Parts: sequence; structure tokens; C-alpha cells
Amino acid sequence: MDKRKMKSDRIEKLEKILELNKLLNHTNDFSELLNIILQETEKMFLAEGTSILLEDKETGELHFHICTGEKKEQLLSLRMDKGEGVCGYVFETGKSLVENNPEESKLFSHRVDKESSFITRNLLCVPLEIKGKTIGVIELVNKIEGNFTEGDVDFLTAIASQVSITLERARLVEEMIKSERLASIGETVAGLSHCIKNILNGLKGGAYILNKNLQKIDSPKMKIGFEMVQKNIEKISSLVLDMLEYSKERKPEYELSNINSIIDDVIELVAAKAEANNISIIKNFQKGLQEIEIDPKGIFRCILNLAGNSIDALTDTDNARLEFITKKENKFVIIEIKDNGCGIKKELQKKLFTKFFSTKGSKGTGFGLPVTKKIINEHKGTIKCVSRENAGTTFSIKLPFSA
Repeated sequence: MDKRKMKSDRIEKLEKILELNKLLNHTNDFSELLNIILQETEKMFLAEGTSILLEDKETGELHFHICTGEKKEQLLSLRMDKGEGVCGYVFETGKSLVENNPEESKLFSHRVDKESSFITRNLLCVPLEIKGKTIGVIELVNKIEGNFTEGDVDFLTAIASQVSITLERARLVEEMIKSERLASIGETVAGLSHCIKNILNGLKGGAYILNKNLQKIDSPKMKIGFEMVQKNIEKISSLVLDMLEYSKERKPEYELSNINSIIDDVIELVAAKAEANNISIIKNFQKGLQEIEIDPKGIFRCILNLAGNSIDALTDTDNARLEFITKKENKFVIIEIKDNGCGIKKELQKKLFTKFFSTKGSKGTGFGLPVTKKIINEHKGTIKCVSRENAGTTFSIKLPFSA
């Protein structure tokens, strides 16, 4: 390419980037804006396809957010493991990369090509950054005329800046809408929960009087019916408490507490149900574990939720075991609730802490784990789940010793 043609090409690209920049301030339809940017980028570089890949914060994987080209539908369903391929490398290092001979590259991953029935001849990948943090990558594949150049890297970096700004604006608007919606839902849920709570108090009082009088009547069917009423009152009560806990902002009421003693209290509460289901309870506590600054009622609730989930998962399991583990790790205490039950499918694990999602079907409220995570977050701690289908599940809570 002669110098005059190169200069003309650069001017044309700069003009296109300026046009795209004007679009940023004239629309709030962010999906449409990103699609336009990618389509124009594909034309500008004479490439066969462009993609924006963003990080899934739960798994660390990169997922195809928006794509152009003939394979875009297949790509949108694919994910790349953390650090996988050229995109994974660019995301991890924050460095742009040109691969004009991917077949000989140690970084290139052939998996995406195989799963999308595509052949990558060359590619250019640039990080998407906001305030110095990499949030994803933008890539171009198969330049129709020749190879990608360092000049292409400079131009795609300028476009990446526009894409990053658009993504950040979209995130901020989404957060604002979500915040307003949650505030409204929170007020409604709190008001509704208080009303139900008052009704429950009346039901519990009536149930107590009925129970006293039923003891004088020898009727097995009446007793079974009353037990059903009591069980469902407890279910509603538990749901209301979870809804109230989730909908309101609260600060933990800290006090020095013995974590092993709190777990002993939980075990005492679930022991009868565990015994009825032939579940062995194992305690593996670190001896002499120092007291920790926590809200004991909140942490008790978390461990009780997790223990209850494990017992449900252990139903019909041979040699069923529920193990409670405590240990010190630097400035943190680790609490593990471990079972050898049915486990959780991999695709469901990402949704575990989402409200209204339950692996128990109609038996679950979908609030237990979100409430547990909320309480742990309020303690500036973390909770993780490791599970294998038909092998068991371990929930691990990490709490700082001091608030």
C-alpha cells in the first residue's frame, strides 16, 4: 500500500471514529449503539467478524456479549474459561495482541472454532478498560485484505475506549433503575411481611389453644391435621422472616462469640431431623478457637439455613454424613458445612444466591441462600459453594475475627 493510500485510509478511519463518538451522546439505547459500533468496526477494518466479550463475575469466564459475522448466533451461546485463548490472555494481562498465524500460536484456543464451525486465519484483540480495570475485550477476526498491523491496534484501542464508555453508561443506568425498583419492592415487601407477621401471631395463638384441647381428644386424624397446620405456619413464618431480612438494610449487632458453641446450638436444633433421616452428624472443630466478633443471631441463622439444605440433600442417601468444620486461617475463621448428598448441577450453581431461585422446587422459598449471603456480606465475609453432582456439597464461610 503506497503512502497516499495509507494516509487516506487513516483519515477515513479517524472520521469514522469521530462519527461514532458523536453517537455516544445522542442515544440511550446502549445495545443498539454497541451493535452499530461493531458493525462499523467490521466494515472499517474489512474483517469477517467482531465480538465483545465480558467477564462473568461469578465464574471468571468470558462470555460473548455482542457479535457480528455469520457465526454470531453460535458464538453468543459460548463461554471461554478464565485465561483461555487470546481473549483470555488479553483480559488477564490488559495487553493488546495480534495473531496473524494462530495455528502456530501457543495462546490460541481452537475450541471456539470447533464449536462454531469457523476457521480463524488471523485476529486482533484489545482490552476494554474502565478506570484502569479490565472489564472485557473486543476482538476482530479474519482481516480480508492482508494481516492486522500495529496501526490497526491503535485504531481498535480508540474504538475500545468508546465501547467501554458505552458499557459503563449502560451499567450505571441499569444500576439506577434496579436501585429504584428494589427500594420500591423493599418497601412493599416490608409492609406486606409485617401484616402477615401480625396474622401469624394470631394463628400461632389459636394453634396453641387448639393443641391444648386436642390433647384431651383421642383422634389420630385430628392430630395429623393439626400437625400439618403447625408445619405450614412455621413455613410461612420462616418465609416472612427471610423476606424481612432481605428487604431491609441492617448493621450486624456485634459481640464476641464462640463460633463452635453457635454451631453446637444449630446441631442441637437439627439433630432430631437428622436422626429421623439416618444422617450422621460429625463435628470437626478446631480446639481453642478464639472468640470472634460477629452478630451471633445472624450467623446462627446462616449456619441453620445451610444445615437444613444439607439435610434435605441427604434424604435417601446411603451412609449419609453432615460434617461441621471450623478452623483458623490467618485473620479469619473458616466454617464449612459439608455433606455427601445428591450435589448440585453445575449449571444451577451460578444461580444459588439468586432470590426466588430454589433447587427444592415447591419445598423451597428461594430466600434462604440470598439471606445467608446478605448476612455474610454484612459481616464483610465471603461464602462459596463447591459441589459435584451425586458426590456432595460444601459451603464455606470466611469471616474476619474482628469487625
